[in-house]
Amino acid sequence: MTAWKLLRSEIWFRRSNFFMSLFAITAAAALFVASPALLDAYRSESQGRLETMRAETDKELAQMQAETDAALATMQEQTAYELLGMQAKANVDISIMDKRTKQIMRDLGFNLRIVHQNTDLTGLLANFESFPMPQSYVQKLADSPEITKIVHLVATVKKLVDIDGAPRLVVGFAPEATQSHVERKPPMGFNIERGKVYLGHLVGEGKQIGETFDLLGKSFEIARILPAHGNRDEDILIAMNLADAQQILQMEDQITEILALGCKCKTLERVEEITAQLELVLPDTKVTEMRVQAIAREEQRNLVTAYHQQAMAMYEEDRAKIAAQELARRQQIIASETARREAVTNQEAEHQAAIAAMLVKLTSFVTPLVILVCAVWLGLLAWSNVRERRTEIGLLRALGKNSSAIATLFLGRAVLLGLLGGLAGSLCGFLLAWWVASDVLLVDPDRFTVSPLILLMALLGGPLLAAMATYIPTLSAVTQDPAIVLMEN
Repeated sequence: MTAWKLLRSEIWFRRSNFFMSLFAITAAAALFVASPALLDAYRSESQGRLETMRAETDKELAQMQAETDAALATMQEQTAYELLGMQAKANVDISIMDKRTKQIMRDLGFNLRIVHQNTDLTGLLANFESFPMPQSYVQKLADSPEITKIVHLVATVKKLVDIDGAPRLVVGFAPEATQSHVERKPPMGFNIERGKVYLGHLVGEGKQIGETFDLLGKSFEIARILPAHGNRDEDILIAMNLADAQQILQMEDQITEILALGCKCKTLERVEEITAQLELVLPDTKVTEMRVQAIAREEQRNLVTAYHQQAMAMYEEDRAKIAAQELARRQQIIASETARREAVTNQEAEHQAAIAAMLVKLTSFVTPLVILVCAVWLGLLAWSNVRERRTEIGLLRALGKNSSAIATLFLGRAVLLGLLGGLAGSLCGFLLAWWVASDVLLVDPDRFTVSPLILLMALLGGPLLAAMATYIPTLSAVTQDPAIVLMEN
């Protein structure tokens, strides 16, 4: 009978011993395969969860940052839009102010006096004394396109006279000269009919409109009595048509001043600019400025502009502060949320690391212990098998089987057990690890893998473990004396 037939018959005859030995090797191999597979799967799943948490955290924080940037951009756009609106309103206000100022300036009167260059300004300002010049000068100015910085040209004759012991200012006004190259505007000055006069407040005291007023041998009708202004230029005024004034003052075709409004000058060098234009047309004239009226419009405009600029600057500063506060608030929220999520992630990482460490300790202790127990169990079963087969061993030796043949029977049985147990244990270990990983540890199936090296070690380690556990019992079977065994039986 061949060794294989003997081995097969022995397995069938003592199948309980064989299957218990097979179970021991299967258990050892299953645990050897399952332990590292579970540990690797849990580590992979833990790392994947942490990466997912960090990715979600980064995504949400990026979204919060994007919302913050969008909110700040919206605030900046709104600020810019409102500043444009404020600037537009400022421009409208300044334009309205300019129009009102022009009206006020017309009500205030002229701010420029053009006189002959021989005029003594001290006498002009003190007693209205000026060197006469031709009446044609005013039309010459009006017809000159070089004159762009002055408007409302009015030829006048002024002279301070004594009437009943009181000083009176006789002024003759011509209608405003037309400047064809300048935009037409409502005229300034008095347009008085011939034969009529306008009386200042002091001159008109006790008189009535419609009465006759005698002046230097000529009678005039009082057409208007002016209200009090608080200055002698107007309160002692006797205004009339230029032709009437020239006649009674014996200044035919002559004038003493050309009144004008310098409304086109916006620099501090107003007089110099106007003088430069006058020299091109009337080089024998000069100009003097009534400064209070001349700068009223510019100062008012500057005040309004400064007010709007200050309001816009304050608004922009307030909006910047609000934006900075909003940015700080949102950044604080983001920082707090980042810290909270980082703490949660770290806590989860620590928890998973603790479980992984526990699994490492468990597998590093339990797996060798189970393998050792299985090896001892396998050895005890091998001893039991040798004791039960003492008579069989004696007969085989008596029939001429040598020690190698006897050792082959026992070690062959062990190797067969190891191969079958390693194969079954690898399969059971894989299934066990799969179930624990998916149902207990909730590992993603895609992350579950078993190392081929572990499977190979289980398949090769099973026969090796069985052979080592059976070695001493096999050695005992080989060395026993068949004569003694047969005599005992």
